[in-house]
Amino acid sequence: MKPLGVLLCLMILSAAEPVSGATPGLAAVPGSGPAPGPSTAPGPAAAPAHVFYVSIARVKWNVDDARLDVSVRIFTDDLEEAIVAEGGPRLRLWTDQAHADRDRYVSDYLTSRLAFRINGADRQLTYAGMEDALDATACLVQITDVESVDTIEVENRILIEMFDTQANVMRFEIGGEKKFVNLSKKTVTGTVRFGP
Repeated sequence: MKPLGVLLCLMILSAAEPVSGATPGLAAVPGSGPAPGPSTAPGPAAAPAHVFYVSIARVKWNVDDARLDVSVRIFTDDLEEAIVAEGGPRLRLWTDQAHADRDRYVSDYLTSRLAFRINGADRQLTYAGMEDALDATACLVQITDVESVDTIEVENRILIEMFDTQANVMRFEIGGEKKFVNLSKKTVTGTVRFGP
Protein backbone atom coordinates (compact mmCIF):
# COMPACT_ATOMS: atom_id res chain seq x y z
CA MET A 1 0.00 0.00 0.00
CA LYS A 2 1.20 3.53 -0.73
CA PRO A 3 2.28 5.67 2.21
CA LEU A 4 -0.72 7.30 3.84
CA GLY A 5 0.65 10.79 3.22
CA VAL A 6 0.72 10.33 -0.55
CA LEU A 7 -2.81 8.91 -0.59
CA LEU A 8 -4.15 11.77 1.51
CA CYS A 9 -2.39 14.29 -0.73
CA LEU A 10 -3.99 12.82 -3.87
CA MET A 11 -7.42 12.71 -2.21
CA ILE A 12 -7.11 16.34 -1.15
CA LEU A 13 -5.99 17.37 -4.63
CA SER A 14 -8.96 15.64 -6.23
CA ALA A 15 -11.49 17.13 -3.81
CA ALA A 16 -10.02 20.59 -3.20
CA GLU A 17 -11.44 23.88 -4.39
CA PRO A 18 -14.89 22.93 -5.73
CA VAL A 19 -15.98 25.42 -8.36
CA SER A 20 -19.03 26.10 -10.45
CA GLY A 21 -19.08 23.94 -13.53
CA ALA A 22 -17.29 21.07 -11.79
CA THR A 23 -18.31 17.58 -12.76
CA PRO A 24 -20.79 16.15 -10.22
CA GLY A 25 -19.33 13.55 -7.89
CA LEU A 26 -15.79 14.83 -8.28
CA ALA A 27 -14.85 14.24 -4.66
CA ALA A 28 -15.77 10.55 -4.88
CA VAL A 29 -12.66 8.43 -5.30
CA PRO A 30 -13.37 5.16 -7.11
CA GLY A 31 -12.40 2.09 -5.14
CA SER A 32 -11.69 4.06 -1.98
CA GLY A 33 -13.26 1.54 0.36
CA PRO A 34 -11.54 0.33 3.50
CA ALA A 35 -8.00 -0.95 3.14
CA PRO A 36 -7.55 -4.70 3.36
CA GLY A 37 -6.63 -5.89 6.84
CA PRO A 38 -3.30 -7.51 7.68
CA SER A 39 -2.76 -11.04 6.46
CA THR A 40 -3.29 -13.76 9.06
CA ALA A 41 -1.72 -16.46 6.90
CA PRO A 42 1.59 -17.83 8.09
CA GLY A 43 4.76 -16.76 6.31
CA PRO A 44 5.45 -13.59 4.32
CA ALA A 45 2.51 -12.11 2.44
CA ALA A 46 2.71 -10.09 -0.76
CA ALA A 47 2.16 -6.38 -0.33
CA PRO A 48 -1.42 -5.44 -1.25
CA ALA A 49 -2.07 -3.13 -4.20
CA HIS A 50 -3.01 0.42 -3.34
CA VAL A 51 -6.67 0.93 -2.60
CA PHE A 52 -7.55 3.21 -5.51
CA TYR A 53 -6.09 4.18 -8.87
CA VAL A 54 -5.89 7.84 -9.77
CA SER A 55 -3.90 10.32 -11.81
CA ILE A 56 -4.04 14.05 -11.21
CA ALA A 57 -3.41 16.40 -14.15
CA ARG A 58 -2.95 20.12 -13.66
CA VAL A 59 -3.42 22.26 -16.77
CA LYS A 60 -2.30 25.87 -16.41
CA TRP A 61 -2.25 28.60 -19.04
CA ASN A 62 1.01 30.54 -19.10
CA VAL A 63 -0.28 33.76 -20.66
CA ASP A 64 3.14 35.43 -21.04
CA ASP A 65 4.56 32.50 -23.00
CA ALA A 66 1.25 31.64 -24.77
CA ARG A 67 1.54 28.07 -23.58
CA LEU A 68 -0.43 25.43 -21.69
CA ASP A 69 1.68 23.64 -19.09
CA VAL A 70 0.36 20.19 -18.19
CA SER A 71 1.67 18.21 -15.22
CA VAL A 72 0.30 14.68 -14.81
CA ARG A 73 1.02 12.83 -11.54
CA ILE A 74 0.81 9.06 -11.86
CA PHE A 75 1.80 6.42 -9.32
CA THR A 76 5.24 5.33 -10.55
CA ASP A 77 4.58 1.58 -10.24
CA ASP A 78 1.33 1.92 -12.25
CA LEU A 79 3.07 3.93 -14.98
CA GLU A 80 5.84 1.35 -15.24
CA GLU A 81 3.36 -1.55 -15.35
CA ALA A 82 1.42 0.15 -18.16
CA ILE A 83 4.59 0.58 -20.24
CA VAL A 84 5.57 -3.07 -19.64
CA ALA A 85 2.04 -4.16 -20.64
CA GLU A 86 2.59 -2.43 -23.99
CA GLY A 87 5.79 -4.39 -24.59
CA GLY A 88 8.21 -1.82 -23.21
CA PRO A 89 11.01 -2.48 -20.76
CA ARG A 90 10.86 -2.10 -16.99
CA LEU A 91 12.05 1.50 -16.58
CA ARG A 92 13.07 1.36 -12.89
CA LEU A 93 12.36 5.06 -12.57
CA TRP A 94 14.06 6.97 -9.79
CA THR A 95 16.64 4.26 -9.13
CA ASP A 96 20.32 4.04 -10.06
CA GLN A 97 19.31 1.36 -12.61
CA ALA A 98 16.86 3.57 -14.56
CA HIS A 99 16.49 2.66 -18.23
CA ALA A 100 18.51 4.91 -20.55
CA ASP A 101 15.49 5.58 -22.84
CA ARG A 102 12.99 6.17 -20.03
CA ASP A 103 11.97 9.61 -21.34
CA ARG A 104 11.10 8.22 -24.76
CA TYR A 105 8.90 5.47 -23.30
CA VAL A 106 7.11 7.84 -20.92
CA SER A 107 6.63 10.40 -23.71
CA ASP A 108 5.23 7.76 -26.08
CA TYR A 109 2.84 6.51 -23.41
CA LEU A 110 1.55 9.98 -22.51
CA THR A 111 1.05 11.15 -26.08
CA SER A 112 -0.83 7.94 -26.93
CA ARG A 113 -3.24 8.39 -23.98
CA LEU A 114 -3.74 12.15 -23.69
CA ALA A 115 -5.19 14.50 -26.31
CA PHE A 116 -6.28 18.15 -26.27
CA ARG A 117 -8.47 20.25 -28.53
CA ILE A 118 -8.29 23.98 -27.79
CA ASN A 119 -10.96 26.30 -29.20
CA GLY A 120 -12.03 23.48 -31.52
CA ALA A 121 -8.56 22.69 -32.92
CA ASP A 122 -6.54 19.54 -32.19
CA ARG A 123 -3.23 20.45 -30.55
CA GLN A 124 0.05 18.59 -30.31
CA LEU A 125 1.66 17.77 -26.97
CA THR A 126 5.38 18.34 -26.47
CA TYR A 127 7.04 16.23 -23.80
CA ALA A 128 9.03 18.40 -21.37
CA GLY A 129 10.38 15.83 -18.89
CA MET A 130 9.43 14.21 -15.61
CA GLU A 131 10.14 14.61 -11.91
CA ASP A 132 10.16 12.32 -8.90
CA ALA A 133 7.14 13.01 -6.65
CA LEU A 134 7.50 10.46 -3.83
CA ASP A 135 5.67 7.33 -5.02
CA ALA A 136 4.37 9.23 -8.04
CA THR A 137 5.98 10.55 -11.19
CA ALA A 138 5.10 14.05 -12.38
CA CYS A 139 5.10 13.93 -16.19
CA LEU A 140 5.39 17.32 -17.86
CA VAL A 141 4.01 18.21 -21.29
CA GLN A 142 3.31 21.52 -23.03
CA ILE A 143 1.11 22.92 -25.76
CA THR A 144 2.63 25.97 -27.44
CA ASP A 145 1.12 28.92 -29.37
CA VAL A 146 -1.97 29.20 -27.19
CA GLU A 147 -2.99 32.84 -27.54
CA SER A 148 -6.47 32.44 -26.07
CA VAL A 149 -8.52 29.76 -24.32
CA ASP A 150 -12.29 29.63 -24.68
CA THR A 151 -12.81 25.87 -24.63
CA ILE A 152 -10.64 22.86 -23.87
CA GLU A 153 -11.73 19.38 -24.86
CA VAL A 154 -9.60 16.66 -23.33
CA GLU A 155 -9.36 12.91 -23.82
CA ASN A 156 -7.52 11.09 -21.04
CA ARG A 157 -7.00 7.31 -21.32
CA ILE A 158 -4.10 7.08 -18.86
CA LEU A 159 -4.16 3.64 -17.19
CA ILE A 160 -7.79 3.09 -18.29
CA GLU A 161 -6.91 -0.26 -19.87
CA MET A 162 -5.07 -1.33 -16.72
CA PHE A 163 -7.57 -0.68 -13.92
CA ASP A 164 -11.38 -0.73 -13.99
CA THR A 165 -11.56 1.86 -11.19
CA GLN A 166 -8.97 4.25 -12.65
CA ALA A 167 -9.92 7.92 -12.13
CA ASN A 168 -8.18 10.67 -14.09
CA VAL A 169 -8.80 14.05 -12.47
CA MET A 170 -8.15 17.11 -14.63
CA ARG A 171 -7.63 20.49 -12.90
CA PHE A 172 -7.67 23.58 -15.12
CA GLU A 173 -6.39 27.07 -14.21
CA ILE A 174 -7.14 29.43 -17.07
CA GLY A 175 -7.11 33.22 -16.71
CA GLY A 176 -8.01 33.10 -13.03
CA GLU A 177 -10.76 30.50 -13.48
CA LYS A 178 -10.41 27.05 -11.92
CA LYS A 179 -12.40 24.10 -13.17
CA PHE A 180 -12.30 20.33 -12.82
CA VAL A 181 -13.21 17.31 -14.92
CA ASN A 182 -13.28 13.80 -13.48
CA LEU A 183 -12.69 11.13 -16.14
CA SER A 184 -12.88 7.35 -15.86
CA LYS A 185 -13.30 4.19 -17.91
CA LYS A 186 -16.95 5.15 -18.54
CA THR A 187 -16.15 8.73 -19.55
CA VAL A 188 -12.73 9.39 -21.10
CA THR A 189 -13.52 12.81 -22.58
CA GLY A 190 -14.62 16.11 -21.09
CA THR A 191 -15.01 19.77 -22.06
CA VAL A 192 -14.51 22.96 -20.05
CA ARG A 193 -15.42 26.50 -21.08
CA PHE A 194 -13.85 29.73 -19.90
CA GLY A 195 -14.71 33.40 -20.01
CA PRO A 196 -18.09 35.16 -19.99
